[in-house]
Amino acid sequence: MKKILVIAILLFGLSPLLKAQMLNLNYQISVPLGDIKDFTDKGSFRGADLEYHQFLGDYFSIGGAIGWNVFYHNLDHHTNDFRFQGNNNIYTITGNQYRYINTVPLMAIGRYYFTDNTTSVRPFVGLGVGTRWTEKRLEVGQYSSTISRWQFSFAPEVGMYVPLSDQIALNFGARYSYGTRAAHGRVPEFQSFTFNIGLILMGAQ
Repeated sequence: MKKILVIAILLFGLSPLLKAQMLNLNYQISVPLGDIKDFTDKGSFRGADLEYHQFLGDYFSIGGAIGWNVFYHNLDHHTNDFRFQGNNNIYTITGNQYRYINTVPLMAIGRYYFTDNTTSVRPFVGLGVGTRWTEKRLEVGQYSSTISRWQFSFAPEVGMYVPLSDQIALNFGARYSYGTRAAHGRVPEFQSFTFNIGLILMGAQ
């Protein structure tokens, strides 16, 4: 999270030099779906992403994004069966469980804007395609299990940005994210629904 903020500050300092480009830093709230919801259940208030967009005319842009989201759930006095590496026996352990999903998406993004840059609000639809690093971690007492893999991922989105001046705008959006299973299913299929609110620095178009 700190690294994303540092990169954003450095890039935003270059905004007067940008032409027909946008730099966007978003705060994110995410709701887990599918396998992720089965494991962590609760929504995530720990998320952010940094985006760059280059306009191709008035209505299209291409760019990229890097983000970070954490899902967490605490289960009191819960029982599960475990198998330890190098041992085929199954052990039943009861205790407080701490469950984490960390995920870092890396996406190429294309967007279509329904209005040009002369309007007070610019709604858009977009699609991100790329990969995400996902880590699944379970802690029970002194025992822990962690596995992480890269997943193919895509993320359709809708949103709008509201210019406040020639160089500053606010961003509002919603995004559905999907990632394929990995490690023979031990890293679950990733699904979430994310709400974005952020600050945009723009170059002249």
